Amino acid sequence: MKERLASLQRELEELASEPDDALLRYALPSPSRPKGLYWRMRWVAARTLRLLERLGLKPHHPWPPALRHAPGRDSAKPLLIWAVGADRETLRRACAGFAKHPIAGFAPVLVTDVADFAFFSRLGWLVEYVPEIAGVGESYARRKKRFLARLYRGAAVLPVTAGLEIETHWEDIRKWVLRRT
Repeated sequence: MKERLASLQRELEELASEPDDALLRYALPSPSRPKGLYWRMRWVAARTLRLLERLGLKPHHPWPPALRHAPGRDSAKPLLIWAVGADRETLRRACAGFAKHPIAGFAPVLVTDVADFAFFSRLGWLVEYVPEIAGVGESYARRKKRFLARLYRGAAVLPVTAGLEIETHWEDIRKWVLRRT
């Protein structure tokens, strides 16, 4: 179990560290310094905050996993449930296991390629849909996985199979998630 958790974490770290040359093409040029004292002070403050984040002195806050209709998750940390490649029935059973044993202080974010949105909406979780779309060049699913790995960098991640084993390995899973944050 621990080997699967660690290998999934390593895989997502590798995805997050890959450069994305396609996005660099759309990078906006750095804006020029604005006129007026107020706007210059705001410009200096924004540049200083960006520098502090890059240096690691100001913590980076991950994408908020809370939904408006899911109360009590305003300050929750994201818990990724990686379900790409799972079939519908396995996914439903695993989600039922995760829903039965929630981890306090964490909001589940389901990453899946299964389009079962009626079931997902009843969970009250954020769902990141990774469809398989054909096209020229790198696959959309790979680019989306890389984007999600960057977006949720540093968040705790569990494979969907952990939801099937949650009854027997509940304490190990909870300890793993708490240790990752």
